[in-house]
Amino acid sequence: MKKIIFLMMLAIASVSLTSCVNDDDGYFVPDIINTGQINYQGVSFPIRNAVVSDIEKADGGYYYGVELSTNVVPANGRLAGAYLYLKIYQRGDLIFNGNYITNSDLRGLDYIEYYENPVMSGYIPIIGSGSFEVHDDQFQSGAIYLENYFDNYNRSLLTSTFSIKDYNGNTLSGDFNGLFDFIEKYKKSGKVVSAKSSSIRIRTDRNGNTINKIR
Repeated sequence: MKKIIFLMMLAIASVSLTSCVNDDDGYFVPDIINTGQINYQGVSFPIRNAVVSDIEKADGGYYYGVELSTNVVPANGRLAGAYLYLKIYQRGDLIFNGNYITNSDLRGLDYIEYYENPVMSGYIPIIGSGSFEVHDDQFQSGAIYLENYFDNYNRSLLTSTFSIKDYNGNTLSGDFNGLFDFIEKYKKSGKVVSAKSSSIRIRTDRNGNTINKIR
């Protein structure tokens, strides 16, 4: 009987040990699950993908493109869910930790676009292709907080919260935490996010009806 109990205890100990073992370094390393959401006009989507890219060196600092989306942005094709694009400015070196607000010369939030279910062409949304979209001239103010940090396993992560108000008084808000892509145009090659600042833009409502055209 003692032998049976001993073998049972040995088996339990073996299971406990293997559940904490990783093939690489001998220790269990938990997976990272990206979390976040975006809320606007009573509609919410999860945010599971983030990309930060330095897109321009000017004005004594760097401009960054920030993409937050429900799913990974395809080069071409439909992106299911939400897509938020922000252009921010950081005076100084390649650092993007901090709070970025509209009308700031130090850490600025310069450009905003929001889409739902857009079709992408060259990683850029096709205007009027999705179920809903709002463009830069419809937002009056906002802020986004970005912080790059490292976890206990030296993995580079991003945490973010944002709140942006349009001229109708609606607030586009949300958060993100998890792994992200950081693309450095000035240190290595990679996909560079366009500023998307020059084209005729067509606004649509949630039913896909055209509202008007703006430049």
